[in-house]
Amino acid sequence: MTDVMDKRAELTEKVMVSAEIKQVLYSYKKPGERLGDVVDRLIRDRKRDEFIEHLDRIAREGDFVPLDSDPEIAAIKKEAARAGKHRQKSIAVH
Repeated sequence: MTDVMDKRAELTEKVMVSAEIKQVLYSYKKPGERLGDVVDRLIRDRKRDEFIEHLDRIAREGDFVPLDSDPEIAAIKKEAARAGKHRQKSIAVH
C-alpha cells in the first residue's frame, strides 16, 4: 500500500469528465482507491488485453515452421533420445 501512497503524492493533473463518466469511474472504485487509481488500473487492464489480442492474432494468422523440419531441433531430439537410452541402460546395470 505504500507504493500507492507514494504515487498519490505525484498526482498533480486534473482530467475533466462528464458526470456520467465520473459515476462509472466511481462504480469501478475499490476501497481506498482514488479515481486516478481507477484510471491507472483501467489503462493497465487495457494494455494487457491488447497484448493478449496481439498474441492471439499471431497464433491465428502466423506462418509457423514445424519444429521437426529444423535440423537443430532434430539433433537435439536425437541427443535427448540417446541420453535417455544411456540412462536406462545404467539404471538396469545397478
